Amino acid sequence: MRILWAFDNNLDDLHNNFQGVGTNGPTYSSPGITGYGTCLYLNATSSQSVTILAPPFLNMTLTSFSLFAWVKATSLHNTATDSYSDNVIFGQCQQTVQDKCLHIIVRNQYTYLGFFADDISGVTLLSTNTWYHMGYVYDYSTKTQYIYVNGVLDVSGSPKGPYQGTMGNLTIGTNVIYFPNNYWDGCIDQNFFSLSSATEVLYEATLTFSYSFENNLLDGGTLGINGTGTTISYSTSGRVNNCLSLLSSSSYVQATNLVLLGTVAQSYSFSIWIKPNAVAGGTIVHVSSGTTGHGGWCIPMLGFTSSVTYGPSDGLRLYVNGAQYGSASGSYTYQAAGTPVSLLLGSSLSGLWWCASGVITMGQYNGYIDEFELYSRELSAANVYSLANP
Repeated sequence: MRILWAFDNNLDDLHNNFQGVGTNGPTYSSPGITGYGTCLYLNATSSQSVTILAPPFLNMTLTSFSLFAWVKATSLHNTATDSYSDNVIFGQCQQTVQDKCLHIIVRNQYTYLGFFADDISGVTLLSTNTWYHMGYVYDYSTKTQYIYVNGVLDVSGSPKGPYQGTMGNLTIGTNVIYFPNNYWDGCIDQNFFSLSSATEVLYEATLTFSYSFENNLLDGGTLGINGTGTTISYSTSGRVNNCLSLLSSSSYVQATNLVLLGTVAQSYSFSIWIKPNAVAGGTIVHVSSGTTGHGGWCIPMLGFTSSVTYGPSDGLRLYVNGAQYGSASGSYTYQAAGTPVSLLLGSSLSGLWWCASGVITMGQYNGYIDEFELYSRELSAANVYSLANP
């Protein structure tokens, strides 16, 4: 079973099976984490929340389960500075006895997964006004609770549970523990219920989009950030099946409103296969604050390379066919636009006359492109090698 509440101006799941009802007028904020949609915005002062009505009952009893969400808090409780401790993401409570009251929360700015008196607390201090991917996983076979932050394991504990609640609505933004002083304050987006392994958690949390170019520009990742194309075609001679063909003087693909790539100091990685017809110049990947290639902030990020990673501690690293080819010296902070950005594939458009290019000669790319992926983390050398050997 896979259930998604995308919160794109409604409270229902994608298939309208688990419908939500708002309390005290929750609203929506744009952009959400996808860039093209909205997030659920809850105001704690107004005691806003959402209840997913039963029936049908979302059964997590005596089984493995995973609950995920992208969150960005406007404020967070901490007993070191105020009177309260909890900000709730999910809740489902039959009664407040051991293993019958699920609470998935942030407590004193740390992640927290509890079945009631059978809980674990994370070690990563969360900040306000920052997007986080939160993953809460229970493995019934090993009786282990896991919490992930941005796809990375934050804490685990066993033996725990199993969870034994057999009734109760799923709540988003509040629950019965420490009610009414536990409301979420800020955005919640892309709430997702499924069964996922640790590898899948990291992949789903940090893959911004994945374009395989199988005669379309559909995103193969979980966020659904589809591309748009101008004067493009497809070829059967891709690295993996079909590929994108950019052969005219005005051919490009664009993805817009990329939230994390526009965030200062956010780690990122690109992976791409290219087969150029000409190598004298041309832009492969161009990023800007506007949709025309500039707009106040712009940079051609890739010019005839195959994979680039950035992390605050390691700086830029360039890989070609899976092997590290070069790197920028020392650590530095990625000075992004500070707002959602647009990405151009194959062209800089009007950024050709506006943007500093360094060693890249900006212009129209001519050739073939395949298997283009953007991540919101720094890929390891092993990750890059795997992508280079599909």
